[in-house]
Amino acid sequence: MGADMVTSEKTGHKITEIYSPEQIQKRIIELGQIISQDYKSLENPVVIGVMKGAFCFLADLVRNINTDDPLQMEFVRLSSYGSATESSGHVHTPYLELPNISHRHILVVEDIIDSGRTAKFFLDYLTGQFQPATLKIACFLDKPSRRVVEVEPDYVGFTINDLFVVGYGLDYAEKYRELPFLGELDLGGG
Repeated sequence: MGADMVTSEKTGHKITEIYSPEQIQKRIIELGQIISQDYKSLENPVVIGVMKGAFCFLADLVRNINTDDPLQMEFVRLSSYGSATESSGHVHTPYLELPNISHRHILVVEDIIDSGRTAKFFLDYLTGQFQPATLKIACFLDKPSRRVVEVEPDYVGFTINDLFVVGYGLDYAEKYRELPFLGELDLGGG
């Protein structure tokens, strides 16, 4: 675990590094190898990235997955946060348009699974709409202490405690996604 701290000049928010860019990349390479083994010989695998938070993880992860058939990439936007630091309990679906991927091998890529509401909603939606041959979920972060809905990710980058984190695609009110590391956000700042 890193101990570097960044303070935003404009907001005064303090961000303490939890995982460095090097630690993140090492873990993604490991996950890519595991997923490659599981998906290597599957026909027409589909990867669905849940935007916006998963964009960094998704990009790095798929570059480390090797399969016999090329990956089909799709994207959706789902959220239960908005600009808050806690899940609202309601899943919003600003963009949930997918082509016909019926009976395919689907891998959903999420940034974080905490309450489990968004992941459960989306897995149930995919099952009902497309009856996938296989359906698995990979998440960059798992926060099981916050789980209110039964969801177990198949592939996990890191398991974290009940912290509010930003960086590497994760945000607070649309800020800090660009940070190359994962950090804990202290809204108090001072």
